Order: sequence, then C-alpha cells, then structure tokens
Amino acid sequence: MSKRIFIDGSINSELCIIATDGQEINYFDYSDDLIASKKNNIYLGIVSRVEPSLQAAFIDFGSEKKAFLPFDEIHPSYFKIPHNEKLIETKDDKNNDAEEEKQNRKNFLSFYRKYKIQDVIKKDQVLLIQIVKEERGTKGAAITTFISLPGRYSVLLPNNSSNGGVSKKISNPLDRKRLKKLHDGFNLPDGMSIIIRTNAISAEDEDIIADFNYLRKLWTKIREETLKSKAPKLISELDTPIIKVARDLNQRSVDEIIFSDLKTMKEYKKLESEFSVNKNKKITHYKEKLPLFESFGIKNPINSLSEENIYMKSGGYLVINPTEALTSIDINSGRSTSEKNIEITALNTNLEACEEIFKQVQLRNIAGLIVIDFIDMSINGNNNKVERKIKELFYKDRARVQLTKISQFGLMEISRQRIGQSVYETFYKKCECCNGNGLRKTKSIIFHNIISLIKNLNSLDKTDEYEIQIDKIFFQENKVELIKRVKALKLKFDVKFIELEEGLIHKVFEIDKKVLELINSKSKENIIKNNIPESNTEKSYRRKIKKKSIEEIT
Repeated sequence: MSKRIFIDGSINSELCIIATDGQEINYFDYSDDLIASKKNNIYLGIVSRVEPSLQAAFIDFGSEKKAFLPFDEIHPSYFKIPHNEKLIETKDDKNNDAEEEKQNRKNFLSFYRKYKIQDVIKKDQVLLIQIVKEERGTKGAAITTFISLPGRYSVLLPNNSSNGGVSKKISNPLDRKRLKKLHDGFNLPDGMSIIIRTNAISAEDEDIIADFNYLRKLWTKIREETLKSKAPKLISELDTPIIKVARDLNQRSVDEIIFSDLKTMKEYKKLESEFSVNKNKKITHYKEKLPLFESFGIKNPINSLSEENIYMKSGGYLVINPTEALTSIDINSGRSTSEKNIEITALNTNLEACEEIFKQVQLRNIAGLIVIDFIDMSINGNNNKVERKIKELFYKDRARVQLTKISQFGLMEISRQRIGQSVYETFYKKCECCNGNGLRKTKSIIFHNIISLIKNLNSLDKTDEYEIQIDKIFFQENKVELIKRVKALKLKFDVKFIELEEGLIHKVFEIDKKVLELINSKSKENIIKNNIPESNTEKSYRRKIKKKSIEEIT
C-alpha cells in the first residue's frame, strides 16, 4: 500500500495534516490562528516574581498566565553572584573518562546547593526560556532555561554540556560505534553538546552532518533575534505542524507528499533542503477543485476523534472515556463470534484491540495515565502475547512510555508522556449546561430544587410576594404538577412564577440574588444556633507514668 502525507490549507490560516497507509489514517495534526501549540517555543521573558518558599520564579513571557520556572532549571550564567564566587569552568579534554564527567556533574549540582533563588535571581531580570509543558486549566506553563533544539537526526543542547552523546535507545554496538565516531567529529564549542537520535541509525553521515549544520544556524539565528528584541517576546517556534512533518515523520517510507497550497509547499521544500542533503522528489501540488481529502477518498477525522465507541473489523469495539485523572479504554468482543471457543475469541479481539489502541492514542494524543480493561483470558501465555504486542507497538512511540503487566483483573496501566495538547483540549470545551458530565436534570430533581428553594423562603418569616423566574416551555408542560406541590406547602406568602423565553442561560429557574443572600445568611444563623458544643467525654487511655522523686532515687 502507498504511504502518503496530505497537507491541506495554508500556514497563515488553517492547516490540516493527515498521513495515510493506503486508506488507513495513522497520523493527524491540525493548527489554525486560534489553536496554536506553544510547546518547545523559545521566548524572551521577564522575572515577574521570585518565590523563596517554592524555590522558583514566575516569568512573564507574553501570556495571561505566568510561567513556572524551578530553581534547578535556571542556567548558572543567569545567577547574579559576586565576581570572586563565580563558577570556574575548566575546559574538558578529549580524553576525559567517565569518572571526570561524574565529578563535573557533582560540582554542577553542589553549585545549586550553595545558593538560594532569592539571592541570585532578581525581579525584572531578562531570561531566554523554552516551554516544557503548556498551560493546562488554571496552571501556567512549565519552562526551562536549558534550551534544546530538536532536528531530524539529532538534538542540539546549546547551553548544556553534560547530556550529549548517542541515544541510549540505540543498542547495536556497531551503530553506536559509527555514530559515536561521527559525534566526536563535530567541533562543538565549550558549554554545547549534541544528542544523536534513534532516527540516525538508517541515515547517511551526510544527512546527519546537514542536520547538525541546520541546528547550528538555527541557534545563531535565535541568538541574533534575542539580542535585538525586547522582553517579553516570541523568539522562535520549533513545533509548528509543517516543521514536525519535515522533522519527525519517517521520510524514507513516504511515497508522496501532496499539498493543496503552493505557498505551504514552497515553505516545506525550504525546510526539507535544510534538514537533508538529498532532495525529496515526491512532493506534488494538488490543483483540482474538489477538496483534497475527498478526492482521495479520505475522511477527515476531526469529528470522529471524539467518539467513545471505536469499531474494529472483527466486530469487537473499544470504549474510550477520558477523565480528569486518567483515560479508560474498555475492550468488548461485540459481534466477534467466529472463533472456536471463548479463549481464542478473547485473545484475537485483544490482539486486534492493541493495534487500534495504539492508533487512537497517537491520533488523539492521549497522555498521562491510560488504563486498558482487556477481555479476561484464563491462559497466562495468552496474557503474555497481548503484553508483548503492546510493548512492540509502543516502542515506536516518540513519547516516553511506561507499561505494567496485565493484572488478575485484566487491567493494564500505561503512563505516557504529554507531547502537546490532546484533541479533547484542542477541539472541545466543557458543556456549560451539564458542566461536562453529560447528564441533564430530570423533572423530579427540578421539582425538588424548586420546592427546597420555597421552603427556604418560608424560613425568612416574611409575608412578601416572591418572584421565581422559570423557563416558559418547562412551566407550561409541568404547570399543574408544580402548582399542586406548592399549594401543599400551605405558605403564608405568595409565590409568583414569571415565564421567560430567553434570559435563563443553561438554567430552568432562577431567583433574585439579594433573596439568595438573605437565605444564606439565615441558614448560617440557624447552624450556629443549633450547633451543640461537644463535651469532652472521651477517656484518656494514656499510661500514667509515676514520677519518682529525687529522694527516692537517692
């Protein structure tokens, strides 16, 4: 099957990217002016507040919420310390062994232990920062001053010399030896390092060198932009959708890249030439009037990615439920009944579900804790097969992943690193009517709430007439029942229902705020009045220790 990447839209407005293997979608990314990822972006920020109790600083980088910067994420070059106490950096010889590297790291850590953040970082100080975690809910972004510039085959650390080398995921000795030799050939200045990524295993040396040169040029450009900028300001975007396609997707296995916008295609060609020496000849411009995805028979997954039920070819299906703490995935056999017995049906459905789970996790960008409820299997060997399948699939994941074994209840837990926003955060927000729980109040609970409110009005001991605003449609449908319940209370005051067609946003009924304040104050008085002070009747079970007098001791 042919592997294609479809890029629909323009960089300046809406951009939708889909990678397919035949007709099956295995990569999806979307961006527009309203939805823009800030992760990995580099900003020039100002210290707005130093918090000694947290040993951290809050940085203004142009967003509404201030970013959180821990003390150990601040590079020592930003420390405001006396000249005679400054860290004396020694030049590393090429023949340094592992013990010397460990000693340098110990010295580096002891340097942090020597100072407190309030002594070395001052308010209104300017810092060059990078976003590590994006804003979520009420939390601001998490940032660092240790910059990392990701490329196709390597990651440049321009102000961190302690983490360079070949990726630990590369286990083949021959590959490690070749890449280590290439790594040592880079003439890196003091304080700079580079990590060779796993993508470099199948790459030629020329492409890796070209990638390194691109990152060096990028860092020079960032420095030049920083020197002429005034904080707070965005300096560089490193994770735009078009950059991620050129950098992260496996270009060697792609047969064709199709663009609907000419300007976006030219921008991509420019990036492609900077990342690699070999020019990509598989780029084409789509010129037909019919929309790009529809003309190739591809369904845009934007609307389907929020669906709870995902159906598989065998007849089984997944139920995906995202919550605040975790994402639960339940596997059901459904109509899958073609196998000889229950055990084989369970095994085959679970194995098929593994591939669909990995695909959905990638497309939806699900992160955090993922709990999978597999169909129960009685044979341990079958559990091992499913565990092996999940490990093989998630080994290809760019995010860091931790897996547990299937428990006796058929549950497997996966912890996945957060890389950007999920589709739930990007395309959806909580329903204001049900507050995101997907439930609407029934007639009985609405009647109960109205009657409870009227009972509270009765506690005010007033004979005034109270007005309750109510939705017109609901009142007309339930007028008889509601008035019957109100009359049964035998009130000393009148209750008047005012019907409204508009004005009650996501509510069925409402009362004046001043009346609500009176009810709340009255209820507080009653609580204080009826509160019985607790008498200390509990027996003390402490052992009495007899004190011996000095005379007895002598």
